[in-house]
Amino acid sequence: MFETRPLDREQVLSRLARNARVRASLDAEDACLLARFAELSPPNRDGVLVADGAAEEVAIETHVSPRVALAKLLQAQELVNRLPATLAALEAGDIDAERAATMTKQTTVLPDDQARWVEQRVLARGPRADHSRFRRAVRDTVTRADITAADLRRKHAREQERGIKMVDLPDGLAQLRITLDAAEAVTAFNQIDALAKQRKTTDRSLKQRMADVFMDMVTGKELKRSAIATNVMVPMTTLIGLTEQPAELSGYGAITADHARELAHDTTWRRILTDPAGHVLDVSRRRFAPPSLKRHIQLRDRTCRQPGCEEPAERTEIDHTTRHADHGPTSVGNLAALCKKHNLLKERSGWTIEQPEPGTLTFTTPSGKTYTTNPEPYELE
Repeated sequence: MFETRPLDREQVLSRLARNARVRASLDAEDACLLARFAELSPPNRDGVLVADGAAEEVAIETHVSPRVALAKLLQAQELVNRLPATLAALEAGDIDAERAATMTKQTTVLPDDQARWVEQRVLARGPRADHSRFRRAVRDTVTRADITAADLRRKHAREQERGIKMVDLPDGLAQLRITLDAAEAVTAFNQIDALAKQRKTTDRSLKQRMADVFMDMVTGKELKRSAIATNVMVPMTTLIGLTEQPAELSGYGAITADHARELAHDTTWRRILTDPAGHVLDVSRRRFAPPSLKRHIQLRDRTCRQPGCEEPAERTEIDHTTRHADHGPTSVGNLAALCKKHNLLKERSGWTIEQPEPGTLTFTTPSGKTYTTNPEPYELE
């Protein structure tokens, strides 16, 4: 039993961070050992990637199933042989095993040179605040590595994967898994979310109300639908066909140029200005479509700004960093997107937030640690 009572808050957090780095370094060593074992166990017949029995040996020593052991061997080979920067980041504790696995799995569709371009580009901006944000960064960069191949994969996946499956669950429940085009899914979710939020009841959670709305739609009940905006950031040169640079679908990430042009039919467009780093500077006040200050913040912040929260900005609250009651101005430099839970955090806990520059947020925890974040820039070049 480890004795932790003498530790204060800062010491506990420091020890946790240290252990995470040590664990990552050990995971890197494991990857190298597994890759070496695979090298020592070359295929002994057609149709296998390592010798028969190799996975079973690893399984016995590491107390996993042979199927899991084989997956670990193959993933380790990919990581060690194709992704040296990812392996180095894992060994240094800059990323964890889950992020390394994400990089390995998502770059398997690319040749070696493009895979290494992806890892260098993603790792240059660090591990991100959470796994899902890192996963999206890898996915978006894989799309940018080869636009033509990405569009072929998208069209193939839409033909093969789009549909609905039902999965049985315990306790008289079942789950519908609906796979749609990304823009369809974002629009559908935002519509259901907006309708559910109109039904303000104390006895039903938002999740329950969203299920109620879905069933009302399916059964044909009349609903007062809200106007829903699905935001796509796309370079004008892509829109008119001069370049094939990817676009950004809000709430999802990078989409191909062809995909963006498909979505451009029968829509309203706004002019968005960004700085050279891809951060939103201004949104036009004339129609193309007249945006509000709220829309500007949503486009700039992209998600809830609490580190680690992935709630899309369109479903957050836009509130003052310095409270309006404390004479905080209603301006770009004093507003930020925070989901309801994290907007209340500064009232319910010792967390504080400052915005020294528009879009730059500094969070201070009850333990006195500070974290400064900027929204992920739009990579439209």
